Amino acid sequence: MKPTDGLPLLVARRSMRLAGLNLLMGSLGFGLAVSFVWYAWREDTGLLGPLFLLAIVAVYGVQAGQNFRDDSPKIVVERAGLSLPAVTDAPIPWDEIEQVALGTGIRALGGGRLDVVVGPQTYARLKLGQRWLGDPIVKRAGTKPAFTVLGSALDTDMKTLFAAIRRHWPPGDGPPV
Repeated sequence: MKPTDGLPLLVARRSMRLAGLNLLMGSLGFGLAVSFVWYAWREDTGLLGPLFLLAIVAVYGVQAGQNFRDDSPKIVVERAGLSLPAVTDAPIPWDEIEQVALGTGIRALGGGRLDVVVGPQTYARLKLGQRWLGDPIVKRAGTKPAFTVLGSALDTDMKTLFAAIRRHWPPGDGPPV
């Protein structure tokens, strides 16, 4: 057994650049919403709309703050399988992954995505996130049991992640590298 056998091949975390940008936008939006509430109160034009906007922006800001503080691994490529700590407790063994493909994305935001198709039993045990909450691993639309890894949400390029996965998937292509 080599000393590196137990170490992960690749660990991808949340993109601090994107999380910081979201936190900045949330802070600016909160300041703007507070000024709307102050203006509506001062001019006596009704507070319902500005308070509703303030509540929405506050929730967005809190979510952005939580994402900014989150430095836990999102994806870990291991010899045993693909580990998604926020999505499932145990790594997904390589033989349970049916398909892995690179997708396109917005280049300015880190671009790219990774589409992964798994078996129905594996898919049923996954707790996949929501795009609107900033989760990097989300459900994939379609009839196949699949999920998508969003490249803009991670600190690792999707081509690098795909290359690390291809070292072990599909199983039976040879010995692990």
